[in-house]
Amino acid sequence: MKTLKKYRFKIAAVAVVAVVILVVVLCLCFLGKTHLDEEFTLSFGGTVSISGEDLQMTFEDVLQDNRCPTGAECVTEGAVICRLQVERGGGIYYIELAQPGLYHDYSQENFGGYRFTFLVEPYPEVDKEIDEEDYRLLITLEKVAQEGPAPTDFTNLP
Repeated sequence: MKTLKKYRFKIAAVAVVAVVILVVVLCLCFLGKTHLDEEFTLSFGGTVSISGEDLQMTFEDVLQDNRCPTGAECVTEGAVICRLQVERGGGIYYIELAQPGLYHDYSQENFGGYRFTFLVEPYPEVDKEIDEEDYRLLITLEKVAQEGPAPTDFTNLP
């Protein structure tokens, strides 16, 4: 009787471990992937692949953030500029997404046949510093029709 209980316990333990491994593997397969026309969040340092496209992007840097903070009176609105590293067709390219200060709606930039509709968060506040790792981009990526010769919007910079 004790032997039967031991085997049942071992079988149950193995089944639980197998289910946990399956869930982890399935989650890892879907992490970092999104689709065109679907909003996603890209955290600072994060990478995402676009399903069905030969396109992967990484939120590489915040080059500038001098937006006028909430609660302040400023002479200029300032801007935030974020740099994305884009891997496409075997090449590595860099895109700068700029969003003006005092603007709390989505901005758009077109690059290489794609439209990036984005919002940079968080918005600065008086006397509150934003750490690099707290930045995130809310992005929707869509294909746009190209007229004339193929654009050279993607720049291959160091």
